[in-house]
Amino acid sequence: MVFDSEFLLMVSGALLLILVFLILYIYIKDKDVAKKTQRLEKAIEALSKEIYKTKKWIQENETQSEFANSTLGANIKNEVKNNLNSGLTNLSSQIHGIQEVLEKDRDYFEEKIIALENKIREFGHFSPSSTDVDENRIIKMFQDGWSIDSIAKELRVGKGEVEFILKLADIK
Repeated sequence: MVFDSEFLLMVSGALLLILVFLILYIYIKDKDVAKKTQRLEKAIEALSKEIYKTKKWIQENETQSEFANSTLGANIKNEVKNNLNSGLTNLSSQIHGIQEVLEKDRDYFEEKIIALENKIREFGHFSPSSTDVDENRIIKMFQDGWSIDSIAKELRVGKGEVEFILKLADIK
């Protein structure tokens, strides 16, 4: 009997240690993503300032009547505008790509955190009454135009659970 309780204590201690390391790993990854996001925001801000300075410089040069009246000046101006527009378009598409990657990463980590919370709940570390899913609220949110992803994020439940409740209510 003593051996069983010691063994059970060791197993629960090991599980607790694994859980702590898992939470620590998720926390560190979240901080890393936040740092990368902050660096990206600073780089975007610096690029925006540089674009603003470039546009201002172009506008100041347009005021010079000699440059504006000459054919060579007009060609150069058009070429600069075209180059600037293509550069801005390229930059904009890259920023959108980065934003999509960051959103996917955020969604992935949120799903992992929700799954981890559900696993922790299964081990009995949290009371189930604090996270009871209100089926009527899910149905109401869906009828109000919320997407399944946004409902799952808002209520901190899995997308599968939201889809299951909607399927049971014969809504989807």
